[in-house]
Parts: sequence; structure tokens; C-alpha cells
Amino acid sequence: MHPSLFMLEKELLEHKIVTRLPLFLLLTGLFILGSIVLNTDSLNNISLQFNYQGELAPNTADFTQGLSSIISFGAGAVSLLLSILYLAKTFRKERQEGSLMFWRSMPVSDAMTHAVKLAFALILIPLICSLLVLSAELFLWFVSLTNSHDVMQLLGETSLLCVLLNWLMFVAKMLLVSLAVLPVACLLLAVSQVINSPLLVVVIGAYTVKLLSSYVFAFEGVATFIRAISAMPISLLTASQPLAVFAQVGWFYFLLAYLLGALCLMVSLSIRKHGELDIRALFSR
Repeated sequence: MHPSLFMLEKELLEHKIVTRLPLFLLLTGLFILGSIVLNTDSLNNISLQFNYQGELAPNTADFTQGLSSIISFGAGAVSLLLSILYLAKTFRKERQEGSLMFWRSMPVSDAMTHAVKLAFALILIPLICSLLVLSAELFLWFVSLTNSHDVMQLLGETSLLCVLLNWLMFVAKMLLVSLAVLPVACLLLAVSQVINSPLLVVVIGAYTVKLLSSYVFAFEGVATFIRAISAMPISLLTASQPLAVFAQVGWFYFLLAYLLGALCLMVSLSIRKHGELDIRALFSR
């Protein structure tokens, strides 16, 4: 088995919140959905309200689509939060526990270590959180098959194919979110190796740079760049057409973010290898 698989397993064991929080939210969400959907009296009341409002009543397709959007946004927000928190503390945890020297003695390169941590944060965590969407969609589909006519009228027409498509669309959207977060992820990996509160430093640093560029140097380009890049993940989660978000931000800003992310990754690799930032080693082969 490839060493990266063992390293991913190690990350799962060390950061159990990645699996426990989605599991807790899954059980809580299914309980809430079950309480709402399986309560016959509530369904009858909802049905009467829709009939009373006549033409103003919401379409069942719109209701189902809105419910799926809420589930998708909630799972995406949880995934984004877990990824950011993991990236901010993964290297810090190794420094504080004293396991850094142990991992340096293992036959694993620093590049592979970074690749595994990025893959864990930007691929594995979204896949774990996608199970929230899949489970909720499967639950609603199962309820629509086995319950009363009121439930069918409320949820509308659902099928196993729709469930699978909604899950695949969520996975595809989260991959786009991961692409948008990648430069920030590299920045957090670099900062977390020298500072105990990397997330706080990055947030305060970003606001400081924005204020200095706007009010001291009267240059709005830096503030616009930071605002556009920082808003991309949430914009992708809420957008009906995520690819349009990249066009709105601008490919120049996106390319600049990746260049800065690559520089941060080189800095992180240098710190990981030498224990401190070595400028000469940073640009040497």
C-alpha cells in the first residue's frame, strides 16, 4: 500500500472531529427531517396553508429544490470550516506534540507530506461531508416512497437518479471550492509552522493590508484582490452556476492568487526542511 494512504489514515485518527462532527450533524439532521416529514399533523397543516394561499402557494419543485440547496449549503459550509481549521493546526499540532522530528526521520519527503495534507483538507474532507448530502437526499427519497400522499405532494417527484445527480453536483461544486481555497491553504500551511495562531494572524493581516493599501497608499487594487479571493468559496457555495464566479472574480486575480499560493508553498517546504525560512535554499535546486 502506498505510504500516502497510511498518512491519510493517520490524519483521520489524529483529527477525529473531521468524522465526528459530520456524523453528529447527520444524525441531528435526519432526526429533524424525520420529525418534520413523519409528523402527519404538521404535514396536513402545511397542505392546508398551501391550498388557502392559492396561486401564491410555492411550487413543490421549488420547495424541493430549495430544501436541497439548504442541505448542500450546510454541508459545504461545514466542509469549508473543517478544512480551514485543519490547515491552521495540522503543522502546529506536530510542533507542539514534538512529533516533527519523528516524521522527518521517516522515508517520506516534505513534498509528499504537504501533498497529503492538502489532499486531506481539500479532497477527503469534502468527500466525507458529501455523505451528509447523500444521506439526506436518500432519506427524503425513501420517505417519499413509503409515506402518505401528503408527503408525496410536499416533496414532489424524486427519484434515485435525482439523488445521485444532486450528490455528484455537490461533489463537483466542492472541488471548485477546493480550487478557490488552495492558495489560502498553502498560506495557512506556511504560517502555521512559525505561529501558534495562524488563522488569527492571516485574518488580521489581510484586514491590515486592505486598510493600509486603501487609506494610506490610496490603492484599491490590493483590497479588491483580497476581497474577491476571500469571498470566492462562499460565492461558489451559493451560486447556481459556480463557473460564472470565476469569470466574475477575473482570471487575472485567480492566476495571481495561485502564484502567491505557489510562493507560500515553497516557503512552507523550506521551513519544513530547514526548521526556518532559508531564502537561498528556497530558490536553489
